[in-house]
Amino acid sequence: MNRIENIAKALGIILCLIFMLFFQNNLTVQLALFGVILIAVGIPHGAIDHLISNPKIDQKGLFKFLLIYISMIAGYSAVWYFIPVVALLAFLFMSAYHFGQSHFFNESSLKNYSLLLYVSRGGYFLFAILLGDWEATKLILSPLVNLEYLNNSRLFVLGAFLFSTLLAQNLFGPKFGKKHILELVILGPILYLSPLLIGFVVYFGFWHALPSMMTEYKFLRSFKAYDSFKKFAIQLLPFSLISFVGIGLILFFGLEFLDNTQLILLFFVLISLISFPHIFYMDSFLKKQN
Repeated sequence: MNRIENIAKALGIILCLIFMLFFQNNLTVQLALFGVILIAVGIPHGAIDHLISNPKIDQKGLFKFLLIYISMIAGYSAVWYFIPVVALLAFLFMSAYHFGQSHFFNESSLKNYSLLLYVSRGGYFLFAILLGDWEATKLILSPLVNLEYLNNSRLFVLGAFLFSTLLAQNLFGPKFGKKHILELVILGPILYLSPLLIGFVVYFGFWHALPSMMTEYKFLRSFKAYDSFKKFAIQLLPFSLISFVGIGLILFFGLEFLDNTQLILLFFVLISLISFPHIFYMDSFLKKQN
């Protein structure tokens, strides 16, 4: 499975380079690739949270799980509606932690100060994406926050994340390996120079979603009900389809009232809503595995 992950990551790097050189301003092609990766691995990796929580879940347990899951989404929706800036900051923090965690799936148990390592590592790559294609980021987030004051501080912010994640790993472990160095030195700058949508979906898809899905499969295949990839893939379908249809319908009706930039912002809000409970369940699952 490591071979599959490495091939996917190499493909991700190649895609970023292609879009940097040839499709920097072609939004249609960018959206097409964005949709393909999101459908293939992005949303499906979070579609089995109920199974990683309890592989032997019954109908009553599933109902209780869905009630909690939907309540978390509803609560976070209220935060987005009433205090959107707080919701945005919370999403950035949670995403940094969640993404950073996926860089250390195969490491030994990280208990001491893992929060600092995860947030700084995920924050470095997340802000490389956001601060790189700066005009696109400002345009999308302009309905929520004015980012003009950061125009001349982007490299300082990114450098601060890089320094903090190097310091955190040096102090608390794990030992630096070739993979860590290559990601920091090569992936970070490539994401910074890539178009916003491409940098995000490549990193989200190949450095987070795919490794997460493979970790889930490795765990679930020890249970007879999911002991083949076909059985595992079937389990991904129901909630993936629900997410696809739900998000698709909201965006479809939004076409009548919103422009392209507002639609992209709405899309990321919707992604944040389904990510919120997923981050908590995935974090609990990984801690139990360790």
